[in-house]
Amino acid sequence: MPNATRTRRSFLGLGAALLAGAGAAGCSTLGIGGSSTASGPAKAPEPIDKSRTLVTYFSMPETDDPDGMSDDEANSTHVVDGKVLGNTQYVAQLIAQRTGAELFRIETAKTLPRNHDELEDIALEWQEADERPKLKSRIENFQDYDTVFVGYPIWWYEMPMTIHTFLEENDFTGKTVILFTTHGGNGLSGTVETVTDKLPDATVISNGFTISRDDMDDAPGEVRAWLESVS
Repeated sequence: MPNATRTRRSFLGLGAALLAGAGAAGCSTLGIGGSSTASGPAKAPEPIDKSRTLVTYFSMPETDDPDGMSDDEANSTHVVDGKVLGNTQYVAQLIAQRTGAELFRIETAKTLPRNHDELEDIALEWQEADERPKLKSRIENFQDYDTVFVGYPIWWYEMPMTIHTFLEENDFTGKTVILFTTHGGNGLSGTVETVTDKLPDATVISNGFTISRDDMDDAPGEVRAWLESVS
């Protein structure tokens, strides 16, 4: 999409909803619509061993001050007991709390701006350059996990380029990958297909969890219901 048509609204998905990959739960072993691999037909994954499960996420709250937020800041955050969390950060914490899984935050080595306009400009530059931003740290014992949840906001109708870096820097061979997103109208936005193509030796669940930034108050109940079907 040319720069001229990339509006401020499209950064956080305020355009027409592109709900690819966000269908209703199905009847697989995990209860969330089965799985897919790049090399063959869908198959039901093994039940999750929560002791070998990791919840990873990338989240960029645009402020840490719960008072006097701008619309952009409020759109990127959820306040819990006076503490400001990024939307995706909040969902990741809910998943980790419910499953007892370990939690890992994906962060860039370079500190990103909180200013909305600057952040969206960087996100677009990365995407158009197909850049792989350097990450702050890696998971040393990544091989110990069988199931990895990967969460991110939808930026410019895609997953942030930081997620590309994370997926490419780690060996997902034989792992079950479950995606979750927060968005402003785009659901999973085709990212299940992107991840499936990128991780041909993993089992990528075809129907991950997704929630609109406008529905964050409902996140505890929605995550709980989803995870009950996953367990």
